[in-house]
Amino acid sequence: MQKIKLSSKPFCNDFHFLFIGVVCLLLSFKFPIFIILLFSYFFFIWKKTRLIIPLAIIITLVFISYSLANYKLQPKSEGKYKDVFQVVESSETTLILKSDFKCIVYDSTKTLLPGDIIEAELQIYSLSEASYLGDFDEKNYYNAKGITNRGKLLNYKKIGQKMCISRLKWHCLSYYETRLDEKSFSYLKALIFGINDLEKSIKKAYASLYISHLLAISGLHINFMYYILVKLFQRVFKIEGEKLAVGILGAYVIFIGYPVACLRAFLFLFLKLWNQKGRLQYTKLDILSISYIGMVFIFPLKAFQMGFILSFLISFILIFVEDFYHGHSKIKKNMVTSYLCILTILPFLINQTHTISILGIGLSFILGYGMSKLLLPLIFLTLFFPNKYYEYIFKGVDNLLSYFSNQTFPFSISHMSLFWVIFYYIIFIYILICMAKRRKKFTIFYIILFFLLMNTINKTNIFYKVTFIDVGQGDSILIELPFHQGKILVDSYNNIDYLKSRGISSLDYVIITHFDQDHMGSLLELSKSFKIKKLFYSSYEDVKKISHINAPKVAICGGESISIGNVFLHFIGPLHNYKDSNSNSLVLFFKLNIYSFLLTGDMTSEAEKDLIKRYSTNLKCDVLKVGHHGSSTSSSEEFLKYCLPSYSIVSVGKNNSYGLPDDKVINRLKTISKIYETKDCGNIEVLIGDSIKIMPYRSSKL
Repeated sequence: MQKIKLSSKPFCNDFHFLFIGVVCLLLSFKFPIFIILLFSYFFFIWKKTRLIIPLAIIITLVFISYSLANYKLQPKSEGKYKDVFQVVESSETTLILKSDFKCIVYDSTKTLLPGDIIEAELQIYSLSEASYLGDFDEKNYYNAKGITNRGKLLNYKKIGQKMCISRLKWHCLSYYETRLDEKSFSYLKALIFGINDLEKSIKKAYASLYISHLLAISGLHINFMYYILVKLFQRVFKIEGEKLAVGILGAYVIFIGYPVACLRAFLFLFLKLWNQKGRLQYTKLDILSISYIGMVFIFPLKAFQMGFILSFLISFILIFVEDFYHGHSKIKKNMVTSYLCILTILPFLINQTHTISILGIGLSFILGYGMSKLLLPLIFLTLFFPNKYYEYIFKGVDNLLSYFSNQTFPFSISHMSLFWVIFYYIIFIYILICMAKRRKKFTIFYIILFFLLMNTINKTNIFYKVTFIDVGQGDSILIELPFHQGKILVDSYNNIDYLKSRGISSLDYVIITHFDQDHMGSLLELSKSFKIKKLFYSSYEDVKKISHINAPKVAICGGESISIGNVFLHFIGPLHNYKDSNSNSLVLFFKLNIYSFLLTGDMTSEAEKDLIKRYSTNLKCDVLKVGHHGSSTSSSEEFLKYCLPSYSIVSVGKNNSYGLPDDKVINRLKTISKIYETKDCGNIEVLIGDSIKIMPYRSSKL
């Protein structure tokens, strides 16, 4: 029967219009301003096409699916919880348990397997949220997997088991674990089973060379498997084998837990085969759009995951290159495709690594092409003929990539906000249009100018800014003077990712109030990642503890001052050696314009009394960094009467084992100031211009 051209059908080559409508709807869920764009798009469709009713139906269905998915994600209140659970997934470090909700347990007993039924008592916690722009959002990440809580397994009793796909997968993994070395097994898990737990240094090497896509099961892997299966059926069994190959791949995708990129690649392959055998003739863009709409409808919360977004962006650009790029050389076409793919997802790569490297981009095509030709055949050899001799090849691959990644000389770049991402894609779309219209004057120069402009603006403060970084149970405070006059970091704990997200490469002063781990635990990594021009520490601490830190060191104590730009930093404590690290904390007083700050480290009430005697009413401040994370050993009633802060900042971790902040301290502070806690607010920024403005990342104050 002759195929019917899609032009005779209502959705003739128009599925991308429905795809765009769904994208607008999803954006409006996260950014309400896009509701305007959604209504404008409806108006456009109503005027230009006949798709207003199909679009309305699909939008309604996706909205209902998204609403139901969110409705099911009702987290349990924090506390102890007893119930019967099924083990859904099990690894060396985590369990996923399911009853009427899903919970991830990080302290795995390593004795429970998927499918086990247990009676258990859990300590339930809520999932953490992002603390700053670009921070990992545990809640959103696990919600997309249907997980609503984090928990600790207090006790359990196994009462049964049931066979499930996860259990079969676990047994399969166990088979290979006993027959492969650790390195080969980690690659097999990543490229066959979709479990990427390679070493962080190796993942970083792949990312810095812009070939990290090779570590995810994607269209490259699915198409390779399809090709091998079809050839096997045709040559060995003398059958066509296409439908059977697709059926086997479908079972494989379900077996490994249908990772997003893998499922997208399978749907594309399935629809492509159906298109060839059926009566309708869809375009590749139609197939991509149908795949997207279908996956969003079935897994609406996964639509916001990076893997989901990147998978469809890459698929789109591959279609674009094939249909619009008219280069004659296959190698040149492959190079153009490779670099366009990188440019397509570059904002996401930047927001993941906070670096960019022109040399890394230049090497990506050669390394990516070579690695794709090596890794896939090698991993299938590992799958069908497992032994421990593959270790030398995989180690060689890792060493080679590590060497090249160390030669890329990346430079720091700040996190790209939604505004900058949209601006970038406007420029990128213009370049694609130039390619499609064969305009030879289009140039990558626009993108280079874009990044220079963005990085300059993002790194330039026009106001004084003090950021109390949400580091968990610890302290770290970044002070930034306007127009690059200086950056001062007070204490360094769990703060590296935030500093990198800001595109910071050097710090003028680093001040360590005292040598407790929760104030200097990240100092060594800080010194390796950033240039420290001068490091200040309490003269009553043992300098040998920081002898390994590569930075000029200056011991300082109460009564001394330093300056940077037009700002004077006064160290008003400790006034003498208290023989106690907390009491010997450096106490910092400074003014930005007319607004004063008092940072007290872990200073105790004993040291507070001496400060009162010495400085009296001069202790009054606008912003107080509450001492010792809100502990009762600090922030005495008498001391607070002299400080009288308008705003009090408590740097404290959620569910910390110390029970901080102390309720009595909070009650004292409530009578004189507004209280902000990092565990509730995330990062807390204080902007100083003609007025003072407190900007918590998550709106919460006492």
